[in-house]
Amino acid sequence: MTPELQKAYQDSCRPFVEGGGAITWEHSQLRSWRYFLEINSGCQLMCPTCTKGNQASVEGRRYDHLTGTMDETLMERILDKIQSENPKALVFLYGNSEGFLHPKLPECIASVKRRGLSPQLSSNLNFVQRVEETLEAGPDLLIVSVSGWTQEIYERGHHGGKIQKVKDNMRLLSDANHKLPEGRRVSILVNFHVYTDNGHEVESMRAYATELGFSFFTSIARAISMENTIQYERHLDPEATPFEVQEGEPDWNTLLPTVTPTYIDAMKRLLTPPTQARDMYKHYPVTDVCPVGAGMIFTFIRHDGFVQMCSCTADRRIVLGKYLDLTQDQMLEKRFGHPICKQCLKYRNNLYYMIADRQKWE
Repeated sequence: MTPELQKAYQDSCRPFVEGGGAITWEHSQLRSWRYFLEINSGCQLMCPTCTKGNQASVEGRRYDHLTGTMDETLMERILDKIQSENPKALVFLYGNSEGFLHPKLPECIASVKRRGLSPQLSSNLNFVQRVEETLEAGPDLLIVSVSGWTQEIYERGHHGGKIQKVKDNMRLLSDANHKLPEGRRVSILVNFHVYTDNGHEVESMRAYATELGFSFFTSIARAISMENTIQYERHLDPEATPFEVQEGEPDWNTLLPTVTPTYIDAMKRLLTPPTQARDMYKHYPVTDVCPVGAGMIFTFIRHDGFVQMCSCTADRRIVLGKYLDLTQDQMLEKRFGHPICKQCLKYRNNLYYMIADRQKWE
């Protein structure tokens, strides 16, 4: 990688570090800090802010999803490479997917722990299995994502989910955690996604989570799939430009679906829609690179061993190559100037996805 490109990536870290969040200058040098290891690519929900909840458009185009489970031997090889790149890495055992669907989740956690890496989980908790074994394996963190206390409100954000099932599984999780010796109990956080119409249910869920011994926090709900968000913003922008067509590369103008009515309706529920990002971050200069999507901070390794071009994308055609065949510098170079990156940076989505803070902005 050229010195100029190295400096560009370093400069692009400024907003993330200065935003006051979890990312520090040290993290920006780790290449990568967090790895999404998609041991399983399936999910039982069809959330409207995700590509899985926005499958078809008016032209009949679909997002490309390949569902499967990572081969054990492949996972072990990938974990060895992660350890060699960053022995302090956080390994998220999911990626636009539900970790509890993996039949050997405890063994996957143990494989991460054996290498001194930090295994972390996130779950919608609509389905669980091998709960006691999963907690005994010792994940460093388990986040439970919710968006309501009643079924009527919850299913708006977590389409296809059942809030009573989530509550029942929260109690199962709590009982199993309290069986462990105090020093070995897993840190469990309940993350309530706040929309324009569900704030009145926060305290009911907070009280229940606290009763079960879980930590609780709220976060402003956001769009969660970059390609959907770009298409949404282009749909609203009278000065929208097409995706650049590069020689030998796919034409994203013909491959990606246009924004769906489902997604448009979901954006109306957001307290901070992505269309506000350009105003929120206008004090930062627009750059040609992004440390988050580029893998300096996050790397998304799919269940088939390929690296997603950006950790915020879901469509399987937006890919760099096999993780085991690529160095971190090669990944950075492959992402530079990508047509989807250019649209993302134009709308400041990279900043919106990682450091959106409405209160600071206001």
